[in-house]
Amino acid sequence: MGQGRGWAKFSALLLASGLGALTGCSSPVQPHPSPTRSTPHLSASATPAPTAITVIAPLGVNLRTGPSTSASVVGVVAQGVSLPFVAHTSAAGGWWQVRGSSQTGWVTADSQYTSTLSFQTFSAAAGGGTPWSVMYPEGWTFAQESAGPVAFTGAAGASVIFTTAATTAQLPPAAASGQTQSGVGSVVVYGVTAPLVTYSSSSKYQASVEFQAQPTLAFLIQADLSAKGGSATLTLFLETVFFGVPATPSP
Repeated sequence: MGQGRGWAKFSALLLASGLGALTGCSSPVQPHPSPTRSTPHLSASATPAPTAITVIAPLGVNLRTGPSTSASVVGVVAQGVSLPFVAHTSAAGGWWQVRGSSQTGWVTADSQYTSTLSFQTFSAAAGGGTPWSVMYPEGWTFAQESAGPVAFTGAAGASVIFTTAATTAQLPPAAASGQTQSGVGSVVVYGVTAPLVTYSSSSKYQASVEFQAQPTLAFLIQADLSAKGGSATLTLFLETVFFGVPATPSP
């Protein structure tokens, strides 16, 4: 899985850790909940407090001086970085207070951008050398033969398989033989609208997503998961896949 010099720069950003991954920022990197002037209420959750907060957004998230989009931005926390948890507030859509090596700040608690789970990062170069990566939850494993599909496997036989090609026309069929299509929808993967096809099953959540991410990089992502939580697991994989998202920060 050879990677060019440009991809090495991306990898350095994605796998940075601690406040070494914080850089100055003059505008928001990810959309955040609307600001509020009410005093935030800090409280311990009914469930055990997390020990760390991990950034899953490919563009990273802003680190702010307070739990509001009106608070000053003091840096950007890159994708894949985990920082110790300090406190949480549900105000303004929810915020995490986290601690770095030299300062404490706030990041959005929106589950599209941050998570209390632990992750590892898989990185590869598809045909033509186009780089991509995805974060997968702790406890999952991956297997890949040569430059073929990458299969991520979780508990009880759960799997999410990534197949790449230069174009969607070069990808294999989305469904295995014998599966019956039960629904067609759509999903937005960082600005790319892709078809989401589900298949009938009495005990499993089965779905496939196919999209052209870049001119020379297309994905077929197939999920075979337990019915309970299957949709959320696939969504988590889609939210963390990195394939060269637009350089312009989201408003």
